[in-house]
Amino acid sequence: MKSLKNERRDAVKMLGAGVVAASGVLPARRAVAQAPVLTVASILPLSGGFAQYGQELARGVDLAVEAINKKGVKVGNTVYQLKLNTYDDKTDATTTARLTERAMTADNADIAIAGCGSVMAKSVIPVAQRLRMPVLAQWAQVDGVFAGQKGNPYFFGTMPPFSKMYDNIWPQVAKFNSPKVQTVVMVTPNDELGVFMARDLPAKLAQAGLKHLHTEMFPPTSQDFSATLERCSRHNPDIFLINCYTPQIIAVFKQMQAVKFFPPTVIVEAPSRLFESIGPGINGAFVPSFWAPHLVGTRDEYVGTSTDFAAAYQAKFKEAPPDFVAACGAANLVVYAQAIARTGNVKDKNALLNTLRKFDGETFFSATRYGDDGLNLKAPIFGAQFQDGKVKLVYPENVREQPPVHPYPGWKKA
Repeated sequence: MKSLKNERRDAVKMLGAGVVAASGVLPARRAVAQAPVLTVASILPLSGGFAQYGQELARGVDLAVEAINKKGVKVGNTVYQLKLNTYDDKTDATTTARLTERAMTADNADIAIAGCGSVMAKSVIPVAQRLRMPVLAQWAQVDGVFAGQKGNPYFFGTMPPFSKMYDNIWPQVAKFNSPKVQTVVMVTPNDELGVFMARDLPAKLAQAGLKHLHTEMFPPTSQDFSATLERCSRHNPDIFLINCYTPQIIAVFKQMQAVKFFPPTVIVEAPSRLFESIGPGINGAFVPSFWAPHLVGTRDEYVGTSTDFAAAYQAKFKEAPPDFVAACGAANLVVYAQAIARTGNVKDKNALLNTLRKFDGETFFSATRYGDDGLNLKAPIFGAQFQDGKVKLVYPENVREQPPVHPYPGWKKA
């Protein structure tokens, strides 16, 4: 099996060997000979702090290009193939913005998909607005980032608004007994993600009958959480929300293990590669999710259903998709193929922009309709939990794969 680490190493080897200048762009994948092509620029973090997200998104993009090219994208009377150019933004917002502009101008991409995480996404929006060209988000969903383009969106996210992130978890944990849980402490970075959550969390908890005790904010680049955890533990919460990205989640969790601080309920913001880094200690932690292989409520003409995507992922990468991230990456390409087909003119960026603003359809990933801020109003959010090293949907009951486990197995009574 070829690991994500090896895939990244191979990409770096290509850059170092002089196949491409050290600009961050990887070679384009060849389309079918002589077929007219639509060039897709995929700008994502293949290295740096968000590499675990970028590498998984890239897998999904690759699968979507393969699936779409089997059928082709019919625009008017012409059937096009997709040609993929992949750029590494190195988890740096300035580089994300620069590569997005380069892709859409000097490199003549027909569409750019860029912005993994709120900081990178925030850097892309001014580029799209200045060029007056639509851009699809790789994975971004913080409402506050998209709010600046409300009423005139150029940047479109497949994911649902972050304001709904934990909506399927709070009402359910509020019902737990043995022990009953009520009080919440959150740890979160002092950035767009954290500031937004710190503002909205108390009201969200109150709606579910829960009580907010404290929010502990840390510098976004921090990796030492000993003092943070000491301050959080003073509040003796029933529920501990770790609202940050995977690198920080891993660091927080490992230090929680060291100091033996584990409330009855633990919730993390993202699932990517946590079991591989933390091990069985992550089992029992709740996490929001947006997709699972067994969901077949939506489908599209290119990939099919979620089950079809999971089968294609297994066949290509010799493992099951670990979470929703690759599926999100693939869904972006499917939306583009559907939208450009509706325009009737591949060179009319304004027609594509207006089509996306009015888009109402579905992919194997979810139903899709963009709001006036560019976020997907129809995408669902499920409550999930790590069980036996896998992310299993537990809420709502109609999509449940396994019943929830309570309390967190590492919880120790005082």
